[in-house]
Amino acid sequence: MKKVILPLLGILVAASLGAQTLQTSYLSDDFVYSYRLNPAFHSDHGFVGLPFLGVTSGAFKGDFSLNNFFYKIDGKHVSFADDAVSSEKFLGNFKKGLNKFNSENYVNLLAVGFRSGGLYNIVDFNIRNYNSGKLPYDLARFLKDGPSTDGTYDLSGLKGHSSTFFEIGITSSWKATRKLTVGVRFKGVIGFNNSYIDMDRMTIAHSGENWTVNSSGVIASAYDGFKIASVPSYYDPSVALIDFHKTQIGEPKGIMNGYGVGADLGVLYDDSSWQLSASLSDIGCVFWFHNFYGHSPSQAKSYSEVYSSRVDMLGDAMNFIMEDEFQTLGLLPVTVRLGAKYLYLSDISFGGLATFRYDDICPFWDVRGSVNYKPIKQIELIGSLGAGSLGVSAGAFVNAKLAFLNIFAGTDNLLGTSGSTFIPSTKGAPNFVAGLNVIW
Repeated sequence: MKKVILPLLGILVAASLGAQTLQTSYLSDDFVYSYRLNPAFHSDHGFVGLPFLGVTSGAFKGDFSLNNFFYKIDGKHVSFADDAVSSEKFLGNFKKGLNKFNSENYVNLLAVGFRSGGLYNIVDFNIRNYNSGKLPYDLARFLKDGPSTDGTYDLSGLKGHSSTFFEIGITSSWKATRKLTVGVRFKGVIGFNNSYIDMDRMTIAHSGENWTVNSSGVIASAYDGFKIASVPSYYDPSVALIDFHKTQIGEPKGIMNGYGVGADLGVLYDDSSWQLSASLSDIGCVFWFHNFYGHSPSQAKSYSEVYSSRVDMLGDAMNFIMEDEFQTLGLLPVTVRLGAKYLYLSDISFGGLATFRYDDICPFWDVRGSVNYKPIKQIELIGSLGAGSLGVSAGAFVNAKLAFLNIFAGTDNLLGTSGSTFIPSTKGAPNFVAGLNVIW
């Protein structure tokens, strides 16, 4: 059962590979991957981004941090479930109610940028991953204390979503007028996996060896490597429930579990002293083929059992009636960006960026100011401060051109985040971007 439950929980508490293209780099003068933030932006150079070396980025935003689940005690690394970690210490990292998170991952497999006529063109191949979720406070309380502590746990509102896909992008930008640049990026998508869980209602009451579960929700995955097993329902033997104990995850039968299209649009107005810009990213959708699907029978279940594993208990609590395969049309998470930049001196400029991303589980906004400094022509340094719906952050970015190489690294989150309190702390998980490519 752990082969299924642990990956599903991974959607909720790991969101392991996350990423956004770096917000701090938005106002860079010569970052070759700035087209990912606004397709009207482009470098002055042609470039080649090599597989996995071109750019790799990761990010996590939320009301809690991933490292809240791991601790170092007496020189040893242990998980939150270890008896050496008190309930007060672990649960103190979560707010009452629903704790939101969102993350993305982006790995560039290959990118080529070049001029052709009056156009600057880019062709790129990427692997992308999105994760978002809402974790009820009582889920953290249940995972820590559930099997051993009497009480009622309200897991209503539990949601998690994760999708991974391969992306092929074609970008072109051109001068519409002397001061106005327009850019557009078209992309095709091949879907690897789309998994989600959505519990409208879920309560677990525990007293001694007695358990009562009342739940209503759905679970699904577009991944053809599932070997799904079933067991007759206790209440109606003609109804088949997903048997998490025997269901397994194996090698996929094929690569494509979905397909889709998307586009990015961008404009840049530049009069030498001022730059004004706007972009709309990920306008599009993916058509997914779900082969793993079930819904909760929406009825109370009572039984007696002693559990030594929190995962086993949670698996038994989640009873889902098996359904036929189905297809869904999912939207990509649209992102809007508005930017401004003022050239104060030839080597110093100031700017601002407002970002809003729509996600049906965890939308967020971020407003960021930055300073761009060039100590020499080949090196660019950027510092930023931002505040948003998921906390306060400080970023840094460096971009260096050395002969035929371009090297860059940066983060949007040096301080970490602390959720909606807007008080900086170090408990957040920093995001990052780094890479190396050939320029000419």
